[in-house]
Amino acid sequence: MLGKFLELALVSADTGGAWQQYQQLGFVPAETGDIWSHAYGVVACQGLAIGLHAAADEPQSIVFVRPDVAALHRELAARGVEAEQARLGADAFNELTLREPGGMAIRVLEARSFSPPLELPEQTRLGRFLSLSLPCADMEEVAAFWSRLDMPTHTVTDPWDGMAVAGTPLAYHARRNLAEPALLFCSSQLPDTGWVKEAGLRPAKSLPALRHREHSLLRDPAGLAAVVAAATEMGPSV
Repeated sequence: MLGKFLELALVSADTGGAWQQYQQLGFVPAETGDIWSHAYGVVACQGLAIGLHAAADEPQSIVFVRPDVAALHRELAARGVEAEQARLGADAFNELTLREPGGMAIRVLEARSFSPPLELPEQTRLGRFLSLSLPCADMEEVAAFWSRLDMPTHTVTDPWDGMAVAGTPLAYHARRNLAEPALLFCSSQLPDTGWVKEAGLRPAKSLPALRHREHSLLRDPAGLAAVVAAATEMGPSV
């Protein structure tokens, strides 16, 4: 219903610097269009595109793209799903915003804002991307929310118990495990302290929820949490 996952949108005070840092982490750049009046860059790997915006209403948001956003707006209303904002009309770039149960904004655009790279790396310097995992207080509420959007969910167990949204890179974890969104990766070799500093990442304390598993918790160039778990302990991608 929402269309195709487009990007994780992040606001950055230095979009150019963050864009370059992500490339140093093994992401590749994408060609952007002129939809936005502010500075905007995109980097990607297999399964994930990150849009770096100089300005936006939300510091982080999940972006989908599909045609006929006005029809989506009507269908959401019929299903009792409230759109927080809607910009619709023949003379406007159609866009609407709703919010998932954990509070993350979901934006749906009528057209792509970048062209995907021809080749996407399977491995970044953080490892293989698994999911963008969001904190959740009630998994049943999350499942019901996505079900109303005709987007089924299923349970996952790696690297922790949670839930994934089919057809997207989105997953959920218990808020007690980590109270913020995180990019999840698996790697055959965890990053060492020297490399972390060289890459401009900030290490954080290990997570009690993963005390049984070798892992690293880092902050990426835009301040987003990244969890890198040892591949030998990690199950298949969600």
